[in-house]
Amino acid sequence: MTSGQADTSDLPADGTLLTARGVRSRAALLAAARLLFQRQGYANTKIADITREAGRALGSFYTYFANKEEVLEQMAEDFKAEIDARLTELDLTRAEPYDVIRDMCAVHWSSCRAHSAELAAIFQASMLDERFAQRWREIRFDARKKIAAGIRALDRAGLAQNPEPDAMASALGSMMDYFCYVWLIEGGEADRVSLPDEIAIETMARVLYRSMFAMAEPGLEREGGAE
Repeated sequence: MTSGQADTSDLPADGTLLTARGVRSRAALLAAARLLFQRQGYANTKIADITREAGRALGSFYTYFANKEEVLEQMAEDFKAEIDARLTELDLTRAEPYDVIRDMCAVHWSSCRAHSAELAAIFQASMLDERFAQRWREIRFDARKKIAAGIRALDRAGLAQNPEPDAMASALGSMMDYFCYVWLIEGGEADRVSLPDEIAIETMARVLYRSMFAMAEPGLEREGGAE
């Protein structure tokens, strides 16, 4: 590594080789964009707003990003990478599948809470920009594929019967994404504006478990049936 270059662990996900100063500038632009997306919305944020908030010259933006959409694309990729990293830390060998599903839902919920600004911007950009919408479909496809693989494994083991695993995976994944959006960003429902984390996580886990296994979770079975 030549003098002045950043350690490879600090380089952006797209592989761009930056100096340590460049890494800091790029990170400052991303942090400023996230703050502004949260404060005033994705559509209302201009590149000049981002560079002003980051304390950088307007022209410096184009050293790191081609446009505002590319900023959000990087945020979306970072968001997915964080969820993937946290999921790999889970113990997937636990005896009770419901506990595994609940742990996965907890990761998804807490990650969406921590990255609510990015999630809001992603939903908004997907409605405004078809190119970005396609990129977001590609980014989230890996998660849908993993859900579908889990459903197929259950089918092979005789624990469930889902004739369309891909469609089921899409339905469940979309439910989780939009459920988080409604409660963490949109302001909840008309008669309730927030949910405790525990209730939100348990609700998603029950929907996933009952959909994939076509039965109530074990605790309720032992108590004599579903609610």
